[in-house]
Amino acid sequence: MRVTSILDAIGDTPLVRLARVSAGVAAEVWGKVESLNPGGSTKDRAARSMIEAAEREGRLKPGMEIVEPTGGNTGVALAMICAVKGYRCTLVVPRGTSAQKIGVLRAYGAEVIEARADVEPAHAEGFIGVAERVAKERGAFHPDQFANPANPAAHVEATAKELLAECDGRIDAFVACVGSGGTISGVGRALKAALPRLQLVMAAPRAPAGSALLASAGTAVEGVSGLTPDAAFGCPAIDRVVEVPDADAFAMARRLAREEGLLVGGSSGAAVVAALDVARTMLAGGRVVAFLPDTGRNYLTSIFAASG
Repeated sequence: MRVTSILDAIGDTPLVRLARVSAGVAAEVWGKVESLNPGGSTKDRAARSMIEAAEREGRLKPGMEIVEPTGGNTGVALAMICAVKGYRCTLVVPRGTSAQKIGVLRAYGAEVIEARADVEPAHAEGFIGVAERVAKERGAFHPDQFANPANPAAHVEATAKELLAECDGRIDAFVACVGSGGTISGVGRALKAALPRLQLVMAAPRAPAGSALLASAGTAVEGVSGLTPDAAFGCPAIDRVVEVPDADAFAMARRLAREEGLLVGGSSGAAVVAALDVARTMLAGGRVVAFLPDTGRNYLTSIFAASG
C-alpha cells in the first residue's frame, strides 16, 4: 500500500476468525480488528469523517483549533488528523483515563485537560461540560462526537461495506459496545438495510457496578456506556443487549492476546464475550461478527498488568 498521507490508511481492517476462544461453539465467531487503523482504533474513521464534513461545510477553516471531550480513542484520532492537517488540538478527558492514552495524545502534540470523573460527563466540571466551555471561550470547532451525524456516517459509508464484502454478504449477528454510539448506529443501519434478519446486539456493562465513560482506568472498561445512541444517529432497533461484567471483559481481552495473538482493549473483550453468548444460540453455519474497537497497548498497566 502506498498512500499520500497516513489518513489514507484508515479503514480496510481485517476480519479475523476467532477459532480458539470460540472452540466448542458451533457457529462462527469473527472479530473486526480496528486496532490496525493507524491511530490504533475505529475512532480514526469517525474523526476523519467529522473533520472532513466540517471542512466541506465551512465550519472548520485553516488555523482553527479543535476542542473535543474524549475517553481517549477519539482524541488520539483527532490529534493524529490535526497533526497532518495543521489544526491546533485540545482534548478534555475524564480524570482516570489511562496514562498510555494521555501520553499518546501529547505525543501527537495535543493539549490535554483532565476533568472531574465523579460527576456526570455533561456537568459543568465533567469532561463534556468542560470541553463545551473551552470550545466556546476559544472560538474553537467542537466536533461533538456524541451527536455529530458524520460519526455514524463513516460506518455506513465504509465499515459496513467492508464487513459485507469480507463476509460475502452473510452475517447473522453484529455485536458491538456503545461509546459515542456511532459504530453500532452506522454499521447497524447499513447491515440491517442489506440483511433485514440480522441480529443487532449491544454488549453493555453489567448494572449496577458496570463501567461507564467516567470510570477509573483498570477498574472498568474505558469508553463504554450502557446508554443507547443519540436519536440523531438513527440507530435501528437493538435486538438484544448482553450485559458483560468488567472482569469477564478483561479476562477475554487477555485470552484474545494469548490465544489469538490479538492485543485489544477491554471493550473488545466485552464484545467477544457477548458474541460468544449469541453464537451459542445458533446452529453450525451461523456467523457472528464482534467489533474490536482498539488496541490493548493503551492498557498495559491496567488490563494486562493483572494475572489470569
